[in-house]
Amino acid sequence: MTDATSGAYAVPVYRLRLVQDGTAEVPRIADPAAVAAHLGEFAAADREHMVALFLDTKNRPVGRHLVSVGTVDSTPVQPRDVFRAALVAGAVNGVILAHNHPSGDLTPSATDDEATRLVARAGAMLGVRLIDHVVLGPGGGHFSYRDRRPGCLEG
Repeated sequence: MTDATSGAYAVPVYRLRLVQDGTAEVPRIADPAAVAAHLGEFAAADREHMVALFLDTKNRPVGRHLVSVGTVDSTPVQPRDVFRAALVAGAVNGVILAHNHPSGDLTPSATDDEATRLVARAGAMLGVRLIDHVVLGPGGGHFSYRDRRPGCLEG
């Protein structure tokens, strides 16, 4: 709303709150297999789910966020959606992304590669490193960008 005499605008004043939506038991995340084991509940889903694990300076899990739920062959991911919760959570030094492929084919698509690069670049600007992006498949199978396409993780 504008005050016609002064040209001033009335803008909302916000307060940001982090709301804990439950807890999850998380083992030490030492490798991509541990990520796949921890996020096994998403691996066999009938639609793609993008999840972010937040890690502290010692790479210990400090939070988890369901970023998006998509369709049978895609899920949207924007850096703002990945990092919004990470920044509010505080004490987050790194992020591991993971999403499932309902088809069971663990091969990342060109869209997966580009989304990974985009999130890595945004994280680098924010000082939050993208440590890995793991593609999950039914039965515990997984594909790790850190192990097989590390260039996509460079910010």
